[in-house]
Amino acid sequence: MKAATPALSTLNIKVLSLPIEITTNHESFRREFCELTSALATPANGEPPVVRFQVMKKKRCLQIEQEGRIIYRLTRDYHLCPFLMDEIRASCYGHVKDYLLVHAGAVVKNGRAILLPGKSESGKTTLTLGLTNHGYKYLTDEVSAIHHETTEVVPFQRPIYVWRWSRPLRQEVSKSFKTYRYRGEGQRWQYIVPQDGAVIPGDARCKVDWIIFPKYVPKSKVVLKPIGGARAAVALLQRCWNAQLFPDRGLKILTGLVRRARCYTLEMGDLEEACKLIESTCRGESA
Repeated sequence: MKAATPALSTLNIKVLSLPIEITTNHESFRREFCELTSALATPANGEPPVVRFQVMKKKRCLQIEQEGRIIYRLTRDYHLCPFLMDEIRASCYGHVKDYLLVHAGAVVKNGRAILLPGKSESGKTTLTLGLTNHGYKYLTDEVSAIHHETTEVVPFQRPIYVWRWSRPLRQEVSKSFKTYRYRGEGQRWQYIVPQDGAVIPGDARCKVDWIIFPKYVPKSKVVLKPIGGARAAVALLQRCWNAQLFPDRGLKILTGLVRRARCYTLEMGDLEEACKLIESTCRGESA
């Protein structure tokens, strides 16, 4: 007897200002994706999609398609969500025109945000999680969305990828997050997803009062040094994902951003000491 063809279902979501349609015949993928992106994606509410993806379970493989074009053929279910989330992020870089997207983490406390721009392996995610243990709210660990008119940062609460099965959040903080653990090909990893009180509404706007460029240096002392606005603006420009969508490559937005923020570089070897120094510095400058 021929097996029944899996039913197709469609998700219509919005990430920042980008409406996205995802069609799939893979129900367990759909559930997993919705759980992992519960703090990132909002309903599209009838807006026509700008980008369309298809996630299809075939007889011999799994496929991710964009506009009918195959972009991935996979053999493991656990690859579907991270690969699709990467493609969604790349689509934001090409289509989102009302936010300048910067390679930076961001946290907020009392309506005042800290931007943490840096290259890969600079310690952005680690520092973002560390500051969450010190009373800050998680905005993003990878893509900071800066509004093109107000220079405020808005939430991009993607699931936080953490290598291995560590416990980076204190017990009282971890209650506001859910951890999804994975194992495959001799490796372990996890996603940490905001829940309940850790979820910030997508229409929230936060003034950026501090910009701190972290750099992880093993066994080094923790050093926080002020830098000038011009240097900070150039460094931010080098970390923009969608600068090509703006007439001046986003320089006007970044100039406005650094004009009202205090800017620093941070060299850190010890996470807890770095978080304490940032907290005391920001508290002192808020007085």
